[in-house]
Amino acid sequence: MSSKLVLKPLWSNGSCTYAVTFKKMSAEDRREVEQLADEAGYIRDDIIWAPPTVVRGVSEFFRVMKQAGFGLEFDDPEDAPFDLQRLHLSADTRRALEGLKGFELYHLSGWTPVQAEGRLDGHHFYFRARGSYWRFEVGGNERFTRSPRWWHEESWPSVTGFEAGYMSDEDAVCCILKAIDIFRNGDNSHFSPEHPEYERTVLQGWSAGALSLRIVTIRLGISGEEAIRRMRTWEIEVPYTADREVQHVEALPVRRLKPRPS
Repeated sequence: MSSKLVLKPLWSNGSCTYAVTFKKMSAEDRREVEQLADEAGYIRDDIIWAPPTVVRGVSEFFRVMKQAGFGLEFDDPEDAPFDLQRLHLSADTRRALEGLKGFELYHLSGWTPVQAEGRLDGHHFYFRARGSYWRFEVGGNERFTRSPRWWHEESWPSVTGFEAGYMSDEDAVCCILKAIDIFRNGDNSHFSPEHPEYERTVLQGWSAGALSLRIVTIRLGISGEEAIRRMRTWEIEVPYTADREVQHVEALPVRRLKPRPS
């Protein structure tokens, strides 16, 4: 396919239009492509095309373009910084987000869960909203091979128990901003091993899903069965995967967390 339609996304507060370039297209081919776009519901203003509001119309245009023998190319480099204009936000929330120092957002997307990742004060962060809860974690990594050192979880108003997984850009960003304020300005001493509430904090981290049982046993130096016993004593909810995780942990070689240098 030598003839291509190149589309460069132009975002503005959650709405996308495309700057269109015709590559190696004859005038006849260009007229045919423009007709296909019109039939799919695109609004064309010279080289700026606004896609139809119905998602089906967008994908239908891509399908008929392929059937007609035309190539599609998106001028949207994968390594480019996430465009915050992709998000539909109120003016106040956008100012707060764009004014954050030491913050970079890699993406915010999806449903059930809604997820976001980025960097905060030099640390990887992960945001997740599903069911009736949302959680913000700091200190892990993109491959999830390192567990977070800090997290914050809150319930989300829910009638069916699933609303958090469908929260809007505005709601998700407001949750992220709230968590960042707590991380930077709150009393986070209970995440330190020297704090008397550290053990409870780690066990609550497993209950919330921020930590695996394997990490809990390493950080606290206890067995999986003992972790469950202490959680029940403190009335912390035990994950439904607990039995399977205990079996997995018991099959692994014993490992202890190395003491921090003084």
